[in-house]
Amino acid sequence: MDKAEYTDSELGRIFFIANRRAKRVIARRVPDGIQITIPVYFSAQQAFAALEELRPKLSSLKGRPNHIFLPDADFKTLSFSIKIEKSENLNNFYFSLQNYVLTIVCPHNCVCESIDTQNTIRDIVEKVMRNEAKRIFPALVSSLAQEHGFTFTDVKINKSRSRWGSCSSGKNINLSYMCMLLPRHLCGFVILHELCHTVEMNHSPRFWNLLDSVTDKQAKKLTEELKKIKIPFWR
Repeated sequence: MDKAEYTDSELGRIFFIANRRAKRVIARRVPDGIQITIPVYFSAQQAFAALEELRPKLSSLKGRPNHIFLPDADFKTLSFSIKIEKSENLNNFYFSLQNYVLTIVCPHNCVCESIDTQNTIRDIVEKVMRNEAKRIFPALVSSLAQEHGFTFTDVKINKSRSRWGSCSSGKNINLSYMCMLLPRHLCGFVILHELCHTVEMNHSPRFWNLLDSVTDKQAKKLTEELKKIKIPFWR
């Protein structure tokens, strides 16, 4: 199976795509439905078995907010906004980040709403988000740690979509580059949350008291606000 399309009564249009580099099954939202990337050696039977195994997750995925990158769409991250353009003179995609604006220029023959175009734009956006996170977050962690008297070992950036951040027993702060999509005050709150874990490695009353002490007693309120944030990416 290289490519196949299937219409599911619950999930809608499903696009199976075999990829030689894929080592596991990956599901993501696309403009027209849900794309499932599978290892190239998967049979049709294995592909549909994977679909059934992922069904609970996909049902949740189906209800998440979608974001389509179009020339008139408004999309901002912590450090840059996005501008989509189309050029009659280009045969390939081009992008540049200047003056806090990521400009993505699409080739003349592309259809902006197509799956391939959206995937390419999303890949560019995520690449720049990761680079910006590596540039911004270590200094931000250092600043907040110094302000509130915390110590940490290192800051690492990952691509987690299941958690904003984590802290290891060795005081390593791990932050998802998806934090680039948070409002500035919530991004700072995620960092403070993980810095508190350098002292209290659990969510005991001592942890919440500590987090309250560095957030003006807003720990619970900010936690609830963070829970309401939905990531507009579906990979």
